[in-house]
Amino acid sequence: MSGTTILAARIAEGTWAANLPTVGTGGDACAQLPGISGLVLQYVQPLRDWLDQLVGEPGVVAATASSWEDVSAALARTSDLVELARTSVNELDGRTVRASRERCEDLQRLTLDAVEWTASTAAALRLASRVVEATRSFVCDALVSLVQFSEKLFSWTLNPFDLADRVEQFARAAADLVQSASRLVIELLEAMCALGALMSELGPLVRKGQDEISRVLAEMLPSAGALLMTALGGPTLGVVGSMVGGAGKNYLQPSTDVEELDPSLLSGPRRDAWDRAQNVTEITSLSDLVSVNGTTDLMGGEDATVIDIKKVVGPDGTEKWFVSLPSTQDWQLFSDTGALNDRDSNVALIMHDPDMRTVYERAVLEAMQDAGIPQGSNVVLAGFSQGGITAASLASDSQFPYNTVGIVTNGTPSDSFDIPSHIPVYAFQHMTDVVPMLDGNPYGSTPENVQRVLLEGPASPIAAHDNAAYTSSVKRWEERYAEVFGGPPPNMDVFTGQVVDHIVYRTHE
Repeated sequence: MSGTTILAARIAEGTWAANLPTVGTGGDACAQLPGISGLVLQYVQPLRDWLDQLVGEPGVVAATASSWEDVSAALARTSDLVELARTSVNELDGRTVRASRERCEDLQRLTLDAVEWTASTAAALRLASRVVEATRSFVCDALVSLVQFSEKLFSWTLNPFDLADRVEQFARAAADLVQSASRLVIELLEAMCALGALMSELGPLVRKGQDEISRVLAEMLPSAGALLMTALGGPTLGVVGSMVGGAGKNYLQPSTDVEELDPSLLSGPRRDAWDRAQNVTEITSLSDLVSVNGTTDLMGGEDATVIDIKKVVGPDGTEKWFVSLPSTQDWQLFSDTGALNDRDSNVALIMHDPDMRTVYERAVLEAMQDAGIPQGSNVVLAGFSQGGITAASLASDSQFPYNTVGIVTNGTPSDSFDIPSHIPVYAFQHMTDVVPMLDGNPYGSTPENVQRVLLEGPASPIAAHDNAAYTSSVKRWEERYAEVFGGPPPNMDVFTGQVVDHIVYRTHE
């Protein structure tokens, strides 16, 4: 049995509440409570206070128990569906089918595990509601009995000694009841603490189970997409289904650890890219930003994702942060080599689910946090190809914790993103580069804040989708712009400044 199953059994068996009543005294004594004041109040106040703390709690706990029972029932139905899916591929064969069958078996095991602990939690909460109700009923009944006793004892009399005797009798009776009730309340609190301790033990196991379910589902999606689309339209659609499934897998992937890049781990072209990146002490043009996108790509390559972050002081003295995001480096043709900026995240970003973030986007957010960028700070996002898609996705996310003041993309299909109108955007596109056309709006209109700049580039579409080629083209465009208009393009104060701090982060799958 798994650790979750064993713990679920301990919770469900109810030994944590073994010494407590689960049935009240009968009737609704709490509804019959008279007002308590004067002489009686000082003797029954502890009971009154406990009652105030217990009133309403049984209903809350019972409602929570019902919710857990619904969850358990829903998971049981899910388990049946998973079993049906597993048996439906039993007669098929092939590596993809075998992988799907194994993932179904893993998911079935995890789902049954979840059914057990949710059902156990529901049973424990249902028992807890009965215990609280019984304790509440006992306290109410004690209060009613004491008040009725007081009415009989303190009936009219002229004998002061008789009154004193009655007070003594009442005090003894009240003390006995308060003592009994206090033991019951203490035992109730101890039982609830015991249940809480058991639930706290269950918490890490549940989180581990959730992570495991996410992992299994993530592993299932590419093969499931391939099988479904192949059945609908043949091998070509099967490839599409696998890519869409890979995008879903990317959303479910756990976040990765992000660490500051140690240059001693780099060699050859990657170390050269690091050195060139460190030599950038000032951003004076848009082509400088595009050039940085190239060194960001080269430092990571297909094995790792590198995020380049610079703290910059603009011409007007304001501080801002420039974040360079890498393009697709791992196309996953034969295996997944490690970079988060891969084919799966590319498809996921283009699909753009506003309620979910890709593992790549989550890594960017962690890097920005680790860099010490305060929430609400001004940031400029830049990227080539997929890096530009990520920049547009983050800027259009209402939950993005920073104030995006500018975006620079090159070779990016970004028109499908709803970037706020106050953010100036430069979107550079080679006219022979087919990648920026993937958004379905290659030459259509753009919002006023988006400056789509069409550039002459290499004749070859492959050569046109190259960051170095873009750097040269953007530099020539800026020179021509200055000649024609007598100055730099608009909003350059946003995109330029002196670099005062520079941090590079690295992560991988």
